[in-house]
Amino acid sequence: DELGIDGIEELDELEEKNMEGYNDLGLVPPEGSGTFASPILIPSRMASRQVGYCDPETHAMYWFTIHHDSNTYYIKDLGLFFKMLPIPDDEASAHH
Repeated sequence: DELGIDGIEELDELEEKNMEGYNDLGLVPPEGSGTFASPILIPSRMASRQVGYCDPETHAMYWFTIHHDSNTYYIKDLGLFFKMLPIPDDEASAHH
């Protein structure tokens, strides 16, 4: 699992390194995900997040935005569904 993460602590470290919102780690979704019933979950502490994918034939990069709005997003070019997985911000909740 070169690109995988093993826990929330690793996600915290990676997000600290990528505070501008860009994450070049890549995400390989679990087998069978991407359906409406089992969308690909994109973790984020932000209200919205840019998600990119590479066309395997042309190697062109394409981007779309998902929002923390409980919607499931269908990306026609990929034939896959995506949904944001909100990650609680421990620091923000500690201040309230």
